[in-house]
Amino acid sequence: MMLGYYEGGGFTTVVNNLSKYLTALGVEVTVAARVVRIEPPKYVSLIKLKPEDLPVEGKYYDVIHIHTSYPYTKVAVEHNTRNLVFTWHGYTPTIYVPGIRNKVINLGLRYAYRRLLPKIRFITSVSNYANNQLSRLFGVSGRVVPNGVDLELFKPCSRESRKRASDRYPIILNLTAYNNLKGRDILIKSFKVIKRKYSKAILIAVGIGSGLNDVINLNPVPHSEVPKLYCNADFYLLTSKHESFGLPIIEAFATGTPVIAYDRDDARREHILSSGGGLLFNNNESLLKAVDAVLSNWDTYSLKGIEYAKKFDWRDIARKYLNVYEEVLTSKET
Repeated sequence: MMLGYYEGGGFTTVVNNLSKYLTALGVEVTVAARVVRIEPPKYVSLIKLKPEDLPVEGKYYDVIHIHTSYPYTKVAVEHNTRNLVFTWHGYTPTIYVPGIRNKVINLGLRYAYRRLLPKIRFITSVSNYANNQLSRLFGVSGRVVPNGVDLELFKPCSRESRKRASDRYPIILNLTAYNNLKGRDILIKSFKVIKRKYSKAILIAVGIGSGLNDVINLNPVPHSEVPKLYCNADFYLLTSKHESFGLPIIEAFATGTPVIAYDRDDARREHILSSGGGLLFNNNESLLKAVDAVLSNWDTYSLKGIEYAKKFDWRDIARKYLNVYEEVLTSKET
């Protein structure tokens, strides 16, 4: 499997879990990245690989699986790699990309993928929303193989361990709003709105900086420690400006933590509306109504979220990818 940057974040979480559960199914997996910024867990075999070395290195593998990395994809297509699987993790609309330089790069990638993707036979996408992007932007179709959640790690919190105090104040969690694309500005604004009604509300967040009262500002947390944070929260407040899947939603649901999400895209709408495990908001009034509803009917939202998360068990997702790999190998032989 290949991704551009092996670092903290959703891409790496997805690749790590897929590697873990494919290995459990008897598949030998190597993860390759152009840039490595963190140490992998023990169950991940990681190498640093330049895209130009792919044609030689790739000969040693039955399947090459690229996770939305343009440099690897370009080389693979130019060398007519037949055993290629490409997973589309979504395209961030240019309007949400910060900075002129980044917007130009974003548009350039869009046109580059428009040239490459029609030449790839086996394409998967991480959500219905991302799959619709493939058709609308590039004129290609893929099969939806969603991201998953490690249900061995993200388990429903016990009633004893969850010290809820929503009758006195809500404890709010956000682990992703570390920049404006991820909704740092919306998170801060939303928390201030909640504080007007729930004056003792507490926000637990990663990387939003100081200067706000009642904010517990965390450094990036090891993935193995994340479930504990969900279990200490009354709800997860998702404020990102774009999601192609919405991994924090599924992680929160798996622990039994309801989600209140900023209404921006069909990826999060699908999870929230299909599950009944949370609510959407798009203004101050709907935000406060969502907080009131979740705190008043917390058990109902919690149980619905837990049930919904079971659909995304990585053990089942890995089997779906294994089916894709077997199809690739059959196609290559013929």
